[in-house]
Amino acid sequence: MQKALGIASNVGFHAPLRLLPGDVVEVSTRSQQPLPGSPQRVGANVWLPASANHHAAFAPLKDLLNQFGASHFKPFFKRNTELSAVALRGELYPDILVKLAASPAHIADIQAFYNQVLVPNGLPVPELLAEFDMPLSPGRLVYRYVEGKPYSAAALLTDHSREQVMALLERLHAIPAGKLKRANPQQPYWVYLQRLVMRQALVTLDVAHIKKMVLMWRCINRLPSVLSHGDLHAGNVLVNEKTGQLVIIDWDRWGALPIGYDEACFLRGLPFHQALEHLPINPDLRIGFAVTSYWLGLVQDPKFRFTSKANEM
Repeated sequence: MQKALGIASNVGFHAPLRLLPGDVVEVSTRSQQPLPGSPQRVGANVWLPASANHHAAFAPLKDLLNQFGASHFKPFFKRNTELSAVALRGELYPDILVKLAASPAHIADIQAFYNQVLVPNGLPVPELLAEFDMPLSPGRLVYRYVEGKPYSAAALLTDHSREQVMALLERLHAIPAGKLKRANPQQPYWVYLQRLVMRQALVTLDVAHIKKMVLMWRCINRLPSVLSHGDLHAGNVLVNEKTGQLVIIDWDRWGALPIGYDEACFLRGLPFHQALEHLPINPDLRIGFAVTSYWLGLVQDPKFRFTSKANEM
């Protein structure tokens, strides 16, 4: 079960379970909080033989596996356990990663961001294969597959890796957006986060808390907007364990977002004072980081506002 969830800590009990690739594992604590990595499908993020595609969860991959002549595949799932991408390995081609169900606007959006921002500025990202020597079905984004270890939290990364990510974000934020605009209707999590926090505040009927959230909203929306990843959790940072080099993946939700937002999403889970040590002395960035961190805490636990960590922020 620990292997299925991708966690190293003991989950508290041992029981023989007949789990097969494609099955969903979901484990919660006594307080109904899901364990890190839960829910998760067995076999996610690991190379499976092509013969393992008989499970219903892998049905959308059947034609792709046959077309590529894959000997092995590595499935990737969204947090709701829906299939989102697959890495393919075969004898005739280098390993590739195929993202599924991409709209034409989404594909054009990613290609523009790669061509105008990521590639010209030499940021460490997977190579986007605009042309692949095998015709694939419409709605596919194809990348050169990058081998690297993902982490479930920034706290599990080394200090050096965290500093590498922060340096990369500093470079990204300094790039002028120019006339680059998102064509992809898929909104960054930032949009959802604002709505959810304000909705939660109104439900409390606590006037002081509502006023505080409105003040935070006004404050962070007056901060400078910078080019941002939009979904920079630790799982989108791949680390080559041999060289220590890292690659940032999953740029689907890039956008011009308040400064400090990316940093808060990435450093989430670290003690607040420890996270601050990774930030440059930039008042705007630190304000954006503090507000976003506070809101992320509220989304995880509505009672977060009563904690000492919230007071510290």
